[in-house]
Amino acid sequence: MMDRKTFIFKTGGIVLSAWVAPALGKIQLPNDKMERIALGTLLFRYRFERTKPKEWDTIKNELTLLDVPEYHRDKFGISKIEFWNEHFESLEPDYLARLRDKIKSAKTTLLNVQIDRIAYNLAATDEGERQQSITDVKAWIDAASFLGAECVRINPGSPKGSVAKSIESLKELNGYAKRKNLTIITANHFGIEMDADKHVQIVKGSGVYTEPDFGNYIPQYTTEVMMESLAKILPYAHIVSAKMVDFNDRMDHVSYDFDKCIQLAEQAGFKGTYMIAQWSGKFQDIDYDEVAKWGIEHVKNNIK
Repeated sequence: MMDRKTFIFKTGGIVLSAWVAPALGKIQLPNDKMERIALGTLLFRYRFERTKPKEWDTIKNELTLLDVPEYHRDKFGISKIEFWNEHFESLEPDYLARLRDKIKSAKTTLLNVQIDRIAYNLAATDEGERQQSITDVKAWIDAASFLGAECVRINPGSPKGSVAKSIESLKELNGYAKRKNLTIITANHFGIEMDADKHVQIVKGSGVYTEPDFGNYIPQYTTEVMMESLAKILPYAHIVSAKMVDFNDRMDHVSYDFDKCIQLAEQAGFKGTYMIAQWSGKFQDIDYDEVAKWGIEHVKNNIK
């Protein structure tokens, strides 16, 4: 349930009055900052067979989801992990059971599953398409629940879709997810929710949460609009996607001020988990272990 207490969020000249998501409520911050940091598989997509770049004939240091819990723990000291559903080899019970065992044996927690791989549109005005989308998403909710995930990231719908239909769909899915002890989060992920006002309308109408994503408003919007949009959706955040985009040859992040985005979230009172991620439309043959470390260090340096 949302905490319905009201607060005033002032940043960058913006004043928002909103009910507070749990991650902005009165929760105790952990002593170890690493407990507020998670790492997913999106950043390592070049190393997965399903998402390797076309520029590579062979994968360098290949990973599978079965490797990830131990790899993230040993390489980065990360105990909270995220799976992109592009990286699942199947939804067969035997495979999911092996994956669940790997998560447990590594003493890690599956914080989130990103649901992208299937073609679905929860904001569809065609009722048949919308119902099929709900059915398809429920299959992934079932898998995430079996794995013991805390959250699922679901896309609210296509840019030309209906806000009302998105709310209707997410209300149904939210009830289904709650029965399986799952929280639904919605990132600004290139759909109808890229309009921050519509995003807020959808989450308030359906009772789900946002996952503000630093990297997804760029390059569509100016930096000013990006920061204004993040400020609008941050009060409803359950997780924040601390996403990086492009790096130069000196391993400097050049797409926007990453640190300023974290500071914005902290100023908003966010006390939840930052998911380290990276995505670029450009092919970048760089060391993604170093990218992950860069993100982890910059989050640590800017959170309380």
